Amino acid sequence: MATLAGAPWLRARLISNGQSLLYCGNRQSLCFRSRGRRSFSVFALAGDEGDVRVRFAPSPTGNLHVGGARTALFNYLYARSKGGKFILRIEDTDLERSTRESEEAVLRDLSWLGLDWDEGPGVGGNYGPYRQSERNALYKQFAEKLLQSGHVYRCFCSAEELEKMKEIAKLKQLPPVYTGRWASATEEEVLEELAKGTQYTYRFRVPKEGSLKIDDLIRGEVSWNFDTLGDFVIMRSNGQPVYNFCVTVDDATMAISHVIRAEEHLPNTLRQALIYKALGFPMPHFAHVSLILAPDRSKLSKRHGATSVGQFRDMGYLPQAMVNYLALLGWGDGTENEFFTLEQLVGKFTIERVNKSGAIFDSTKLRWMNGQHLRSLPSEELNQIIGERWKDAGIVTEAQGVFVQDAVLLLKDGIDLIPDSEKALSSLLSYPLYETLASTEGKPILEDGVSEIAKSLLAAYDGGELSGALAEGQAGWKNWVKNFGKLLKRKGKSLFMPLRVLLTGKLHGPDIGATTLLLYKAGTSGCVVPQAEFVTFDERFKILREVQWESFSTNVPLSAGAVTH
Repeated sequence: MATLAGAPWLRARLISNGQSLLYCGNRQSLCFRSRGRRSFSVFALAGDEGDVRVRFAPSPTGNLHVGGARTALFNYLYARSKGGKFILRIEDTDLERSTRESEEAVLRDLSWLGLDWDEGPGVGGNYGPYRQSERNALYKQFAEKLLQSGHVYRCFCSAEELEKMKEIAKLKQLPPVYTGRWASATEEEVLEELAKGTQYTYRFRVPKEGSLKIDDLIRGEVSWNFDTLGDFVIMRSNGQPVYNFCVTVDDATMAISHVIRAEEHLPNTLRQALIYKALGFPMPHFAHVSLILAPDRSKLSKRHGATSVGQFRDMGYLPQAMVNYLALLGWGDGTENEFFTLEQLVGKFTIERVNKSGAIFDSTKLRWMNGQHLRSLPSEELNQIIGERWKDAGIVTEAQGVFVQDAVLLLKDGIDLIPDSEKALSSLLSYPLYETLASTEGKPILEDGVSEIAKSLLAAYDGGELSGALAEGQAGWKNWVKNFGKLLKRKGKSLFMPLRVLLTGKLHGPDIGATTLLLYKAGTSGCVVPQAEFVTFDERFKILREVQWESFSTNVPLSAGAVTH
């Protein structure tokens, strides 16, 4: 049996009916003697001695769900905040659905989030193997021990017999529990079935009376009555162990001190506690985290959109934003602060501040939070990420340089996800003048005499004044626009709104001066790919010359060719 020295545990106190108790010399375990059918209550009492060891145990049957990622994160934060160990265990006993590809995807997603494990696949450790499919010999060893001690018995019931029991229980409006057909069989009856070669399962004997009470670190006191359970299977007829038996043996032999998992596993605690007790293993602390809910308060599922970590990664989310957001789904540090790095979360996380009510997954807030994290990146890193995106998208010739730096600086406030940067730059390089002038929002600009401003702007461009000013940079632009405003006797919005429309073809956008300078650089530096549909200044002013302003004022329909400029 695995050595458990040094692990922190919950001590169990038993209250019995007609039962004598014997506390063993090893303070980590509790032995008992009983007369007849056991009847007792178990109270799990928290203790703080020893090292913290927690585990995340995903099933490799699909992608890592955000709920699973949050569970992994809470385990990681608890271990790191206590100076303990974070163990990764792969629960792949579902041989039909488990795949190595899914396992690799889970490991990749955890690594992407920055949740490095101290023991597990790819790392090793003293408590392996760390895949359940490689631990069958251990499960069989403990199953035989329970059989010898009488806590488990062979059940030869057929599938038809079990189904009939369920039907009878349903008619009597009783829970569908096993009736104990083979619980009191004689040795002769058992040997007779074995001689026939009859298949059998291993069933655990559940006390007929009594209850289990635990002090859940999140939910407080939780209790179950034994009479709602019935004797349950721990080994199938094909020799494969069932989930609750595997988990208990694994957690015990890996010296897991705290089991932090989703609330859907709460009902499993009763079975696992009985197995812990029967094997003489002390129980760990339990903490059951509430589910992540969709906005309609139903369980978050694929019908609500992206739900796996891999999907969000592919959509352009940053790992630090995902970690930050997942941590806030059911936890907070008690302040108004919502932004944390992984290191800050380690320093602030406490299990006591985990909320026991369900947390709503808000994709809009996640997107907003990602934008905040994106813009907080060092400028060099942000320029590199977005510059590479632009180059891969076929918009710029090089992923770095002055143009990329200036473009990122100008556009970053409108970028929440990395892919947003493509649309932002493509929009900046476009010139939808006709669409803007034909829109409802464009009507006030037309009525404000934009056609006359266009004539003066064309004259400034044809005379080289505008190009010369832009070649001088920000100072040249400021000087030119000041003089241009004086010439037109305009300033403020009445000057800059028409200029924005005429120079960019749009009613809204970032700073008009920085935008105009960037467009000038795009046309003179050769950094924009020809296929990027960039409309140069020469092309923009050519379009301006061809505008028939009276067609807008008289609502004459535009030609198809004009709209495509």
